[in-house]
Amino acid sequence: MMGEKRNIVIAAAFPPPLHGLAKISESIASDLAEFAHVHRCDLSSRSLRRSWGYHWRRVSSVLMAAVGVLRNGLRPNPCLYIPADGGLGLVYTILLTGLARLSQQAIVIHHHSFSAIDQRRWLMSALVSIAGNGAVHVFLCRMMQLRFRKNYRGEWRGLISSNAVHLSAAPDRRLRERDEIRIGLLSNLTTEKGLYLFLDLLRACVQCGLPITGMLAGPIQFEEDRAAVESAQRQLGARLIHVGALYGPDKDEFLAELDVFVFPTGYRNEAQPNVVFEAMSAGTAVITFARGCLSEDVSEDCGPIIDPSDDFVSAACAQIRSWSDDRKSLAAAKAAAKRRFVALRATAAADYGNLLCAIADLELPGS
Repeated sequence: MMGEKRNIVIAAAFPPPLHGLAKISESIASDLAEFAHVHRCDLSSRSLRRSWGYHWRRVSSVLMAAVGVLRNGLRPNPCLYIPADGGLGLVYTILLTGLARLSQQAIVIHHHSFSAIDQRRWLMSALVSIAGNGAVHVFLCRMMQLRFRKNYRGEWRGLISSNAVHLSAAPDRRLRERDEIRIGLLSNLTTEKGLYLFLDLLRACVQCGLPITGMLAGPIQFEEDRAAVESAQRQLGARLIHVGALYGPDKDEFLAELDVFVFPTGYRNEAQPNVVFEAMSAGTAVITFARGCLSEDVSEDCGPIIDPSDDFVSAACAQIRSWSDDRKSLAAAKAAAKRRFVALRATAAADYGNLLCAIADLELPGS
């Protein structure tokens, strides 16, 4: 370790509510506590529903975090670790980062969204400039880092830390012989997350005479989406099953029973969804749009990665028909997905160790 034990302010959303980013922030805070003095500044609004109360809680939490960042500047060897907000909330990230820079703290910014990756945004340009060349920027995959560096020049340091490190490999399971192919989607069931493309794909597969069952898991927030699922259930009968929101072991069991995880996400800022890693870990083949880091994380032997400009339903239906005709190729894709996750997680574990060392001001192993 270099100098005194580092004092790290982690300005991030912590559970509750429990979502991917909050879970990762919790893991990083817990792991850093072994090597440094960790001071949490919780930016959670305690709700995912946007309202006046939501925005008031966010502003209040940011103001409290600002005080925490300034206090940390008086401590020895101070550092700010902060995830970059993906939208207009980036203004809050800029404020807290600016205070850390003024008080001469080390700065680590973790990027979890593609909103300012594919094209240059002025708010992100401001954040990079304010953080300075001494800042460390953390990305989910190499493609994300390369695109960011293309849009935001500087002498800042870049690190990779995949979300795969925060997930556990599912236990191996005996493959169950059955005639039907089970395809599934687990997410918030909305247009943005691919609900309607999934339903259209299931209809297309049924019309082709394929032995298939579609499984939906996740909450339905909007009434029009609920009506669409109920209409599809009346049309498709037992071919479509919606099991509602699932968590913990129930979610793991759902994924383990699938043959193909279908993820036609239309979310423009999709980065590295944990649910795809979870499906791969369970030994499930994957069909997905090439958004965010997905084209890097999901190899083609796990299933097709479809360009967002292409017809998802046609391409996915053709692949499922091919797998239906050749079940050995489906089994191979499922096994490849499992192997791919194990390999990604091993690489991510080493990268995560480097990240913790960078935040905590520790010497890298072997250096």
